[in-house]
Amino acid sequence: MRADLVKRTGLARQETLLAPMHHAVMINLKGEARTGEDFVDGQRVSFTPRRPGSIVFVPALSEWRGWDEGDRTGSYLLVTIHRTFIAKSFEIDDLPDLKPVIGLRDPMIEASLKLVADELANPDPISTMMVESQAIQMIIHLVRLQLLGFDTTKGGLSGFDLRRVVATIDGRLADPPSLSELAGEVGLSRRQFFRAFKQSTGKTPHTYVLDQRLDRAADLLRTSTLSATDIAFESGFGSSSHFTATFKKAFGSSPLEFRRTWRR
Repeated sequence: MRADLVKRTGLARQETLLAPMHHAVMINLKGEARTGEDFVDGQRVSFTPRRPGSIVFVPALSEWRGWDEGDRTGSYLLVTIHRTFIAKSFEIDDLPDLKPVIGLRDPMIEASLKLVADELANPDPISTMMVESQAIQMIIHLVRLQLLGFDTTKGGLSGFDLRRVVATIDGRLADPPSLSELAGEVGLSRRQFFRAFKQSTGKTPHTYVLDQRLDRAADLLRTSTLSATDIAFESGFGSSSHFTATFKKAFGSSPLEFRRTWRR
């Protein structure tokens, strides 16, 4: 395994090319990519804005190419998982036919990558074992997502419609729009919208709303001094107890423990 911290300074626009010989997982640590174009193995896919916590997975021998515009400074953690490590860990020649995933928001993978970063920054005698265990966990989770039908390369909503829907949801996390409202906004039936949205994001509308609330809460825990109770309401949760239980289930730690980890 290998981990690299990549920093960008003074560039509002950047070109991207990632074509690894081995499996690569990247998380956006700082800065936001707001607009751009993405191409996976030569095929254009819908661009998803990438905020801190957004994840990119490019399996071995695949290619992610494109460009984005956003904040002039940013940083990313790139973890490369060697194919021989996979073969040894799972006793197989290689993984199933995995597809690249661009702009994924997944609390479990985010937490694993943060633990990898912590271990690399503060190594001890068991750091190697900890990092390898997180790599195995991430790969298993990615395989499970794709076996359950996660598809980032075709179908779904158009980029324009997806941005409209996402903006509507993000603006109303405390009182999210109904499925009928969202479907009507893009001229689809409820059933058509549900399928198209899930194909575009890998999530149902309900799960997406919950994940956005968790993402907003995690961002506020990382960047603000608000109390956990204030963050719960700012993120659209009805009570601090519900927020704490939901956050701990998603991230594996309470909100305050998560904040302390990020501020070490």
